[in-house]
Amino acid sequence: MSSASEHRKDLIEVCRLAYQRGYLCGTEGNLSIRISERTILSTASATCKGRIEDADLLICDQEGNLIPSSSQRNGARLSTELKMHLRAYSERPDIFAIVHAHPVTAVGFTVAGKSLEQAVLPEVVCTMGSIPTAPYATPSTDEVPDSIGELARTHDAILLDHHGAITFGADIWSAFYKMETLEHFAKTIMVAELLGGTQALPKQRVEQLLSIRSVYGLTRPVIVKE
Repeated sequence: MSSASEHRKDLIEVCRLAYQRGYLCGTEGNLSIRISERTILSTASATCKGRIEDADLLICDQEGNLIPSSSQRNGARLSTELKMHLRAYSERPDIFAIVHAHPVTAVGFTVAGKSLEQAVLPEVVCTMGSIPTAPYATPSTDEVPDSIGELARTHDAILLDHHGAITFGADIWSAFYKMETLEHFAKTIMVAELLGGTQALPKQRVEQLLSIRSVYGLTRPVIVKE
């Protein structure tokens, strides 16, 4: 199990990578790690993830109450969208880290009213299955956690209509890699559409992919939309 200092180091590194990759801009987005059964380490509100420091990381309990720390920046506040993280943690005990970002291509699909649920790329089918889009919800309100609650039980990556995306993992790196895969998938589909259209994998090929997931150490079932 990682130490508290390792969790903080990893969270800072992933934040900066997400910013460098263009998954976030300004002070948007929020990331978190469940560091114990009852405590969550998360990024503070109004913090640029490309310039984040240790003082910008906060600890709260499962109910979203701030647990003051001598290391935190004066005036630092929990993100209003932390409710979405807490909802996902409460739905799935196997989730230990969450990345919420605004990857441009993937979000563009929701703005255009287009889905990323189709089975097209083997690596997406194997690791995440279908990627659903949660109904539109007003940011920072209780609509957001309510919109992803049911989907979080069965999916590791969810698009947020006209808003962003959220990915879950056993650690912050796996959650980040899923965000990378999601955006790469969206870019691939966009190119395919420009070239004449997307061709989904046949049902038989999808079934074959699902049958070999254990080879890659993937045991949690995924949902693939036909």
